[in-house]
Amino acid sequence: MKSNPNRLIDHFFQMQEEIDRLFDDFKEPSQDLTNETAHWRPPMDIYETVDSFVVKIEIAGIEPSEDLKVQLNRNVLTLKGYRQDRTALKKEHYHQAELNYGPFERSIVLPNIFAEDVEPVASYANGFLEIRIPKAPINEPKEIVVEAKQELEIVSPETPGRKELDDGEG
Repeated sequence: MKSNPNRLIDHFFQMQEEIDRLFDDFKEPSQDLTNETAHWRPPMDIYETVDSFVVKIEIAGIEPSEDLKVQLNRNVLTLKGYRQDRTALKKEHYHQAELNYGPFERSIVLPNIFAEDVEPVASYANGFLEIRIPKAPINEPKEIVVEAKQELEIVSPETPGRKELDDGEG
């Protein structure tokens, strides 16, 4: 009995589709539309100005006083929160769902150039959280003047008043 070449090719393409689906799931884990247990990562920009670091995070649809916690521990900025689905509509027959809901968390390691008593300032407007962290003032280099002496004093063993080290013999 001979194998059908078309059937083998069909199996090959089915196997290829399964492998592609496996890698797609590995890259972007799919979430059930009602599943809010997986953490998601809000997009952010981090940039530096002359006097501060600025972290700008897109997290529309939250109540900052209720849903957000921001901490700066040394040079690590941590942002934790929860975005609730506040729509009253029943979620049936979606054609596409890209909005993330549920817990989110981001930690950013910033350069260690902040003063001990740094006071970050945070504001939330139009769905964006902006955190400004002032840099420590840069100390200007201090110039050291070097004195030049004409002659160096040379100490010799015959210098009067010089004491020899005691070698322990007595």
